Amino acid sequence: MPVKLAADPGDAPLQQAATPGEFAAAFRLPPREAVAYMQGRDRVRISYDWTELWQDEHAYQFTVSRLARADLLGSLRQGIERSVGGELTRRDWIRDAKALLKDAGWWGENRLIGPDGGERVTVFNPRRLELIYDVNTRMAYAAGRWERIQAAKEYHPYLRYVTRNDERVRASHRAWHNVTLPVDDPWWNTHYPPNGWRCRCTVVQLRARDVEGNPALKRDAPVEPTVEWKNPHTGEPVLVPSNIDPGFGYNVGQARMRWRGLIDAARQKIAQYPARLGASQAQDLAPLIERDWADWLDEVLAGRERNRLGWLGIVAERDLALLSARGIEPVSAEVMVRPGLLYGPKAKRHLDAGNALTADQWRALPGLFRRAVAVLLDTRSGKVIYLLPGADGRLPQLAVEVDFVTKRPRRTTNAVVSGHLVDPADIRNRIGNGEIEVVAGGVAW
Repeated sequence: MPVKLAADPGDAPLQQAATPGEFAAAFRLPPREAVAYMQGRDRVRISYDWTELWQDEHAYQFTVSRLARADLLGSLRQGIERSVGGELTRRDWIRDAKALLKDAGWWGENRLIGPDGGERVTVFNPRRLELIYDVNTRMAYAAGRWERIQAAKEYHPYLRYVTRNDERVRASHRAWHNVTLPVDDPWWNTHYPPNGWRCRCTVVQLRARDVEGNPALKRDAPVEPTVEWKNPHTGEPVLVPSNIDPGFGYNVGQARMRWRGLIDAARQKIAQYPARLGASQAQDLAPLIERDWADWLDEVLAGRERNRLGWLGIVAERDLALLSARGIEPVSAEVMVRPGLLYGPKAKRHLDAGNALTADQWRALPGLFRRAVAVLLDTRSGKVIYLLPGADGRLPQLAVEVDFVTKRPRRTTNAVVSGHLVDPADIRNRIGNGEIEVVAGGVAW
């Protein structure tokens, strides 16, 4: 019976080599988690060498080495996300990417100046586009698959390493074919595929009864040395597994889950810290908050999240001190957003009134919040109002209820209870008639 590339309880026994058709299926439409992986990599970064992003960083940032245009990077990433989601084939993406790069003057050979002042050459051709597509989609598949593996490991506690078993397989990877170890074995921390450029290896998940007594399976983790590799970007020597391409010696699924665990731990600590201590962490935690916000926003917009508050940011130390001088002492410094603001009655009311935040503003909200142009106090309701950088003559306004108490789970936080666009002239009028007071910053007259 051929191997089934699935990780759900009740799968048929997984004993024989995967067929070419099953390998093809493995890299077609991945599970929802793979789409989430690509959506989570919406922070594009210009780089002049692929080593500038090292291993785990690739789980949350998208880059194409020496493509010095953020808009083009964003378009390429969006195209791959659509392909992972099933809208585009590999051929479609390559066709569209080629047209995009041609129109922008980036097709073929280009010379550019790197950050060190030296001239570098970059070439965009069909072969490079194939490489970009294959690496990113296989990483997305592997990341999504790992979440399913973790969910199913109670019933399928083993992973079996499987190669394509043809003449193109590396000799070192061929040696790992049929290595079968528990899901949580440390070997998968470094050897969960893909394990190199154009690596086509994968894993299949097995039940215990499919492993016991099967002489074809290799039950011991290969013992392999590490070798020293000098990162050409940082100059640092790095120990990498001897038979894995540098930059691939990590588990892309674990990397994403590690970020998730780190974010959850940070949220819990900020919620528990006294406000002054939490406020001191604002700058350090900004990258984590932005990653968490992007994931939460995607879930809300897709209709999969209706209860959990989104983590927008942390009250700045300066603002906390100024609010304290007015007798406002928040229990914690965290600032959260209710999902109903994006889809509920308030959202519809602002949409109908023409003053709703744009989709781009919602996505950029954590960064806008950190750069607030003014912090105000509503003298009647006691809500703290943040005015954020805007465009087209209007500013995003967030009204925050201090010490907002959630029901399930019961906790005290600071929650954004409304968000919409305002005319600065209206704010100045409200300041003039005493409805609101300026705590920090101001609105230009």
